[in-house]
Amino acid sequence: EDELRMIDTNVKGLHILTKLFVKDFMAADRGYILNVASSAGLMPGGPLMATYYATKAYVTSLTGSISEELKMAGSRVKISALCPGPVDTEFNDVANAQFGVKAISAEFCAKRAVEGMFAGTLIIVPERGLGLAAKAAQLAPRSLSLAVTGQLQSGKQAR
Repeated sequence: EDELRMIDTNVKGLHILTKLFVKDFMAADRGYILNVASSAGLMPGGPLMATYYATKAYVTSLTGSISEELKMAGSRVKISALCPGPVDTEFNDVANAQFGVKAISAEFCAKRAVEGMFAGTLIIVPERGLGLAAKAAQLAPRSLSLAVTGQLQSGKQAR
């Protein structure tokens, strides 16, 4: 049930809103769309958090595909996906979230997101090191990336 709600929010909700805004912005031939994904969306998968990783991969895939469609149509509308690692928010305290790496501030994340969006950056990764790690995960054999991600997630409850 929790996983289906996650899919409703992270996939269905984002899909519906993105398509609505794309349609309106294309009619005006201007606008920016910033979809919030996660660094999880750049990985080949996430053992113990499979649904979360899959929904975030959907966000990055949809965003990239729509970006190309907009270019093909000659549109001035821009779309980006924000893919941060852990972000320090009040939600983390409520959810008792624990991370294996240091969280960035919400302010830093938001600043980088807006800068990237207005620069027309497709995939925005606020943390430099995380962007390199995501590239390495994409280049490594899938089985190795999944094993490493599984080890990093091993302290978390499976979802």
